Amino acid sequence: MNLPISSWAIRNPIPVVVAFTLMIVAGAYSYSRLPIKQFPNISFPMVVATVIQEGAAPTELENQVTRLVENSIASLPNIETLQSTVTLGVSTTIIQFEIGIDLQKAKDDVEARVNQIRTELPQSIQPPIVNALDFTGGTLMTFAVAHPTMSGADLSWFIDDRIARDMQSVKGVGQISRVGGINREINVTLDPTRMSSRGVTAADVNTALQRSYRNYGGGRAEVGGSETTTRVIGETLTVEELRDLTIPLRGGTSYAKLSDVADVGDGSAEIRSFARLNGRPVAGFNVVKVDDASEVDVERGVLESIARLEAANPGLKITKIFSMTDDTKANFHATEAVLVEGMILAALVVFLFLRDWRATVIAALAMPLSLIPTFFVISLFGFSLNIVTLLALTLVIGILVDDAIVEIENIQKRTLAGYTPFRAAMEGADAIGLAVLATTASIVVVFLPTSFMGGMPGQFFIEFGITVAVAVVFSLLVARFVSPLMAAYFLKPSPAKHENRDVRKLPGFYESTLAWALKHRLIASAFGGLSFVATIVFVGMLPKGFIPTEDPGYILFNISAPPGSTRGQMERSATALNDLLMKQPDVEDVFISIGSGGSGGSAAMAGGGGGGAGLTSGSATVVMREGHKMTTEQLKQHIRPQLKQIPDIRVTALMTGGGPGGSDVNVLLTSEDAAELDKVQLALLNEMKDLPQIQNPRLSPEPPGPELIIRPRTEEAARLNVSTDAIAQVARIATAGDIEANTPKFSEGERRLPIRVRLPDSIRNDLSELSQLRVPTLNGGFTTLGAVADLTYEAGPGNIQRLYRKRMASVQADFAPGKLSGDATEAVDNTKTMQEILAGEEAGTGVVTRARVGNEQAQMQMFGGIVVALMAGVALIYSVMVLLFKSVFKPMVILSSLPLSFSGAFLALLITGKEISMPVMIGCVLLLGIAAKNAILLVEFAIEAQQRGKNTYDAILEACRERARPIVMTTVAMSAGMIPTALGIGEGAGFRQPMAIAVIGGLISSTMLSLILVPVVYSFVDQFERFISPWAGRLATKPTAEDDLLLHKVKHPADVPPAAE
Repeated sequence: MNLPISSWAIRNPIPVVVAFTLMIVAGAYSYSRLPIKQFPNISFPMVVATVIQEGAAPTELENQVTRLVENSIASLPNIETLQSTVTLGVSTTIIQFEIGIDLQKAKDDVEARVNQIRTELPQSIQPPIVNALDFTGGTLMTFAVAHPTMSGADLSWFIDDRIARDMQSVKGVGQISRVGGINREINVTLDPTRMSSRGVTAADVNTALQRSYRNYGGGRAEVGGSETTTRVIGETLTVEELRDLTIPLRGGTSYAKLSDVADVGDGSAEIRSFARLNGRPVAGFNVVKVDDASEVDVERGVLESIARLEAANPGLKITKIFSMTDDTKANFHATEAVLVEGMILAALVVFLFLRDWRATVIAALAMPLSLIPTFFVISLFGFSLNIVTLLALTLVIGILVDDAIVEIENIQKRTLAGYTPFRAAMEGADAIGLAVLATTASIVVVFLPTSFMGGMPGQFFIEFGITVAVAVVFSLLVARFVSPLMAAYFLKPSPAKHENRDVRKLPGFYESTLAWALKHRLIASAFGGLSFVATIVFVGMLPKGFIPTEDPGYILFNISAPPGSTRGQMERSATALNDLLMKQPDVEDVFISIGSGGSGGSAAMAGGGGGGAGLTSGSATVVMREGHKMTTEQLKQHIRPQLKQIPDIRVTALMTGGGPGGSDVNVLLTSEDAAELDKVQLALLNEMKDLPQIQNPRLSPEPPGPELIIRPRTEEAARLNVSTDAIAQVARIATAGDIEANTPKFSEGERRLPIRVRLPDSIRNDLSELSQLRVPTLNGGFTTLGAVADLTYEAGPGNIQRLYRKRMASVQADFAPGKLSGDATEAVDNTKTMQEILAGEEAGTGVVTRARVGNEQAQMQMFGGIVVALMAGVALIYSVMVLLFKSVFKPMVILSSLPLSFSGAFLALLITGKEISMPVMIGCVLLLGIAAKNAILLVEFAIEAQQRGKNTYDAILEACRERARPIVMTTVAMSAGMIPTALGIGEGAGFRQPMAIAVIGGLISSTMLSLILVPVVYSFVDQFERFISPWAGRLATKPTAEDDLLLHKVKHPADVPPAAE
């Protein structure tokens, strides 16, 4: 079957040249405009509902707030996960909806449900905050800020005001959040002795300030015939005036100056966070970009803005600590280099086979001519140049030259036989047109199903599948239009017929092997079966993972401390951690951030009153030196034993690589019975300590810490007429200050500074002093706190995790050296406790169940989605081949070749010690298309040979003579194009290297086995088809002569109108 597309292009070169010139120009322009990112646009509809009740213990928040919020939201449709975190003063519920849900509508629905239960929530909470969460909007860059003359509070305000304002004017910057620093406040420090002499309580002072120290609108008035605005000014202009402010006291029967009962001064908020850069106290800020912005463009704009700020403010020093863009740029430039190296190597292989520089140039030009227009199409789809699309381009670099090689090789055969280049191009290109179309279609239909996978892997694969499909389609267009055109006008005719250079002649060893296989077909088929069995064995021997470990040049650590840890303890521990990390020769900078302070976010909002997670959590970022000797993973393994020696804190390294960070192993358990959950969690921890596949197992959340419990004595409180609300108000104001909504504000220019009323630190830490606090009675009298309540220290959870409206706990661990996720998961699943949990789940009687979310869920979705995509690809390959070959049985030969590539791929992974991960699965998808391509080239020619009258054996031999050379050429060219990637050259190679290794191994096994086994299977199928055809023919109604006329669109004689007389 000839498709005369190429002959048309040769006869009409001008339209072809114009069309491809336009595509090249459009592609080059689009390439310059494509945003450069680390990851593709990942859209997970997530909504976060945050409720803040300053000073509230996690247990009370869980019962009074979190459960109510969860119950109100749980009935919303299309919820995938419902997870809550409860810390001191803050309840955060994260709702992840199914992909495809309108995020704005989901946010509105959650907000409406939370507002419906507003009256059931405690009155002392701040207004609930409902926000949509952007997955890709993580921290892009972190900077440290220093100035020799600014105080900590002034520097913090400079970041919140000036730096944030300038940075947010940069295109692509979404948010600026401060790290560390100090929040300025007006401190009203109460004196218990002076308050007692005046007969007032802390609540009296705070209430008086709240009512008296405020500006109000007073309506309108007419003065002198014109309307004016009336204002009531209760605020003072200076702190000195605030000290002299006269406030009414309890019952309105007396009054006093504020300075009579308290010390008033300009100070700072209670320090609930701090940051250190290489051991020096600093304030810093994080830059978060908007979803669609280019990371490189955002970094460029931010650095330009920083340069202007430093020029305008002498002495200001802004130091870049960490930037995700460094890794992104290095990965991008490395991929560019790998693409160029791959093109050169592929062109070199073509030259070694064709031995003609003109033919080599034609074949080599197919790569850029196919690649550049691809950028135009992916820009129309809104894609970016990220780790996934760059991986796709790396993968297809070898495929792009395949079609051109097949075309040029077929044309060269005819020039060597004495044809002119024009005639050789006209006949040779169209003769192989169907095979080129079929091979391209097989690769496209294999990759397109991966674009429709669900879950987290689907968000990565959608750009991958479409990019590969578009590039392969352009390679088909180049092979069918441009390559024959260039061959016709650029190749030189052979000076004489090359009788001594028969490119169709098979090597002796291959011809004898093929003859033996066709003679011993059953034995040869058994070898194919052994190859499939070997594939299954290799898969069982290989570890499994999600994203391969890379060497990004930085390490992220999580820092946690027991509940109740003080700022002094955390500062000492942070100093010890910094000293340990800075001793490592490969470490350049260490940035440590402790606590929940800073600007922005719920934690910061709660920080003023002492809410938030406080000082018990933080992070450390370690930036490695340029040209570091140790890899990131090696440094992590080296310092892990030393991290255990740091007192008072637990330091764990987060996962290295692309994707969301977290512990290497994270076993999640859920239950409605908190006591049973704690028991099972502890049992699993003890068993995981004995597993050699993991190290450093630990509990999450941390064990309970100390809580100061004020328990009213109901009889005494009732006798003295004291309410629990009055006790809580006195305790809250005296220790942490009132809630933010009830705190008066001091105006200073654009700033609104909280006026915080509370006791001195020395009294707040003394139970005997706290017990002497005066509590108002409902009848206007006073009593002491100790007279109506007992003050004791008890253990209570500092952090409560919930999943699907159940208590959640987890056991986390790190991989042991040389172990991967598959090894660890299998070992944990085989522990006694986990076996009991899984058995209870299966029987439906388990009190404690295992939850699979995060990376574990993504890994399961990936393998399940890939299997479905592979099955869909196989079905589509068969369907396309049936349409092209007009045969039901011959495409089965092509299907039989598909498993042949996997044995070599997994053997190569086993030899190199790599795991089965997402890039490897991508490579397996490609191998399906390559295996199908090799089989198509053989089967298509064998069918045509049989149609010309040859018997099966001769048709197979002729097909092998004609197509073995282009099959080997394309295999070697593609393998050569992937050698730089397989060798791990360049930044980001850790992600691409396993894929390249698997593809090269699969190409070798697929080519070797296909050239032998495909002819064997073809002979079986052809024999079966000839056997069944007579039986099928008897069942079918044979067409009559009239039917034949209709079939060939020839008018029946009866339908021809009579000739006019």
